[in-house]
Amino acid sequence: MARWMRWIRETNETLLDLVFGCLVYSFIFEIAGLLFVENKGSYSLGLFIGTAVSVGVSMHMAKVLDRCLNMLPQQSKKTMVANSILRWIVMLAAAWTGVRFKAISFPGVIIGMLGLKVSAHMHMYTNLYITKKIRRKGR
Repeated sequence: MARWMRWIRETNETLLDLVFGCLVYSFIFEIAGLLFVENKGSYSLGLFIGTAVSVGVSMHMAKVLDRCLNMLPQQSKKTMVANSILRWIVMLAAAWTGVRFKAISFPGVIIGMLGLKVSAHMHMYTNLYITKKIRRKGR
């Protein structure tokens, strides 16, 4: 538990907002899916995979961005492009997994991966109502 709290204190607030936003979004869609979807196990597994990919992608993006800020502009551009392509490949692999295997719901994977986009749009509210309260900053 202390390790997680240290990570939360030391991590960039924007990254925390994205991670918490993805988790809250997925929790809401998990509850909705359990109410309306027939194959609950497949949907939940797909949503879990999509959420894991979106959290991983956001953490990777923050790490690469931090690393690239200390590089020369030309080297930084190449590194950002290469890592962007790598993130796209990971996302396509997750989507392909949802298409290929019956036990994993493709819509669940896509809904989970969309969590990163939604959490980016909801960043302001996540920061105000979740991140600042966890870090004990602000109101």
